[in-house]
Amino acid sequence: MATEKVHFTKAKETMLITLYSRASESQKQDPVLRDPWAEEAIRRIDYDFAHLKITRLEPLSVAIRAKQFDLWTS
Repeated sequence: MATEKVHFTKAKETMLITLYSRASESQKQDPVLRDPWAEEAIRRIDYDFAHLKITRLEPLSVAIRAKQFDLWTS
């Protein structure tokens, strides 16, 4: 699969935190939220995600928030 190099300003770079967090939580054995589209997007983006310095709890908190929004809207 081909990847694409991306370049963002600092402000726009923060959008990747949510995407990466959703993909990270989705890949766990028993995820709060499954998001195969986020997983696929992360696989396609050529970016050093370690640069974002995402904590261990951020993926979980992003997933819980998204799951709650899903419950409210369903």
